Amino acid sequence: MCARFITDGIRDALTHYHRDDLPLHRLSWELHTRIDTLVPHAPSVWVDQLRDLQRRIAALATAETPALTESEHHTLDESLTLLADVLNLANN
Repeated sequence: MCARFITDGIRDALTHYHRDDLPLHRLSWELHTRIDTLVPHAPSVWVDQLRDLQRRIAALATAETPALTESEHHTLDESLTLLADVLNLANN
């Protein structure tokens, strides 16, 4: 139950980012914080997958100024899609 609450928070952060309500650096922080909270409630393999994706996003968040390149946008989109997929697989 606790893991579901945390993953719902991750999904909410992704939704806010996609609606332009949350800047990339804040999304990265939200993901980092929520994934750390998930540690005692989920298998480590799953948490490690989420952490790897969050690190990719964090690297792009620091490179965001002034704007992401086309390649960086592609990497970001791929990372966000994979993150959502990992969350969906864990809840099925």
